[in-house]
Order: sequence, then structure tokens, then C-alpha cells
Amino acid sequence: MKRLGLIIWPCLILACLSGCGYKTNPRPATATTPGEIILLNAYAYPDRITLKWNLPAFNTDGSQFQDVSGFKIFRASTPISDDCETCGDKKTLFANIDFQTPTNAIIKDGEVIFNDRSVKSGHTYYYAVSSYNLKGREAKPSPDLRMVFDEPPGAPQSLKAEMDGDGVRLKWVSPSGQITPMDYRIYRATTSDVEAMKPVGGSGTAGNTFLDRGIDRSRTYFYAVRSVRMSQGVSTESNTSNVVEIKVPTVTWGAPENVNMASTRDGVRIFWNPVKIENNETRYNVYRSDQSGVFEKLNDEPLRNTWFIDAKAILGRTYRYAVTAFPKDKPDEESNRSGSESIKYNP
Repeated sequence: MKRLGLIIWPCLILACLSGCGYKTNPRPATATTPGEIILLNAYAYPDRITLKWNLPAFNTDGSQFQDVSGFKIFRASTPISDDCETCGDKKTLFANIDFQTPTNAIIKDGEVIFNDRSVKSGHTYYYAVSSYNLKGREAKPSPDLRMVFDEPPGAPQSLKAEMDGDGVRLKWVSPSGQITPMDYRIYRATTSDVEAMKPVGGSGTAGNTFLDRGIDRSRTYFYAVRSVRMSQGVSTESNTSNVVEIKVPTVTWGAPENVNMASTRDGVRIFWNPVKIENNETRYNVYRSDQSGVFEKLNDEPLRNTWFIDAKAILGRTYRYAVTAFPKDKPDEESNRSGSESIKYNP
């Protein structure tokens, strides 16, 4: 009996350890690693290079990536004259972004934005980004992004904004001294702060104009334009143009029709059909364009009559005129500009 007891007790101890509620710390079957950041975008400005990428959606095993802890940015640089095929292999850790408190980056709507302000013109930069989770497991770095940081192009000049139908028409002058055609990027915000502006479109080399149709009534918008130079698939932007402000009216009135012109001894006479605005008196503005193509308002005060004499017209010059209508005391509700033929002032 004593020998039997010695055999039974070890068995009872083993049974208790396996079935009496004792549990070990759980361990994952495999080590989960965050997914790789596939698409890394870069934008160059006169004072910085901006990197943008999206948060990884999945881990390498296909599970959803929810425990993001931060990002590592790796960088290498070399003078453009010393650039080589293997220069990107010399990258070192340049910055670490904490996901919860990103003091050196902006994380919003699934996108990360990082500004490298330690760049110098005349250098080539190589970047790669990796993510890591709360357990410290780090993803494979993104493919290298090569950025040639050269002299930025000149900024657009004399930016102007006007209502054009249901949109805002922007017009500007090419940078001073610019000979070859250039692309442009248009920025917009509801504040005059350039840093708060977001791109809303671009204008190719076909012309220095852009129509923004994505606007709301009764809102005030601010615009700026940057010149863009492409280099090996990466854009370098200029400083911003002047910032313009425009208030979108609540309603839009029809533009005056049948705008006609005649040369007189007193100047160019412009006359048009009246515009009827219900329950209000109508006022008008007259605009003139010369060789520059930019329209400038001529009258200092709103016009009651349906005619105006441009007494500042210069003999032999060719002009185009446009007229707008709006309710009395409501200049913000100005109509679209009418069109007109050109006229050479020769009384």
C-alpha cells in the first residue's frame, strides 16, 4: 500500500497542474510585424522637403494593423555633383515620430506629414520610412525615395481672383524672367495663413489661369499659387504668390448684355443693356483690360447709369471692357463679368 501511494501522489500533482485552473502567460503563435509602407511621396519647397505617407492598413500576416507605436525616418544626402547609384545605401536614422504625441509631424485622417527643414539646395536626398508597433517589432523600410533638391523656380506674380459663373477664376503672371512654359499648383483655404492652405488643383503649361468650381456660397476664400518644376518624378515648388481674397456671393445675377464701345473725344464710351434686380436698385462696375490681359476696375464708386466713359484711355491703345451688376449696397453680390470685343482708341 505504501508503494501504491507513492505512485498515486505524483499523478495527482500532474493532474492538478494540467486541469486545476493554472494558466501560463499567453504567447502569439507567430511574431506579428507591421506591414511595409509602400508609397512614400515627397514635395520640395524653397525651405523644406515634405514627406507624406499613409498608415499601414495590415500587418505582414494579413491581420489589421492597430497597435502602431511610431515611425522611423532614414536619410542620406550628397551634393548633386557627387550623386551615385549606391548613395542611398548610406542612410542613417534621421528622425523618430511617436504616434501618440507626434511633436515633429502631423498625423491626420490616416496620413503622416513630416517636414525636413535641414535641407540645402544643390543636394540629393534619399529617404525611407518604417513603422513599428507597441511590441517594438519594426516593418521593412519603404523603397528608397530619391529627391534632387535644386534651386526652386520663381513665384507667380499679380494673382487675381474673380467670380466666373459658379466658380472662382484665378489669373496670374508668370515668374519674372521665366521663358519656358511652367506648371502651377493652386492652394486654397478659408484663412489667409499660407501654411493652412491645401492644394485644390493645378494648371498646366497651356495658360496662367484656373477655375475653382469646388466652392460654397456665402463663404470667403483665400488663394495662392506656386510654380512647379518636375525633376525625375518629384516636384519642386516656388514660394507662394501674393494671397488673394474673394467672397462668394449668396446669389449670382446675370451679367449685363450687349456691351458696346465707341471712341469719342472724351475717351472710350462703354454702354450696355440694364439689368433688373427684383426689389432693389441696380448698380454697375466697369473693368478694362489692356495688353496684359488682366482686368482692372475703372470706376471709384458704383455706377447708376448704363454707360461709362473711360477718360484715361490712351490714343492708339487697344482695350477690352467688361461690366458687372449688383444690388445697391451689396457689392459682394456682384454678377459675372460680361464679355466684349476689343477696341482701338482712335476718335
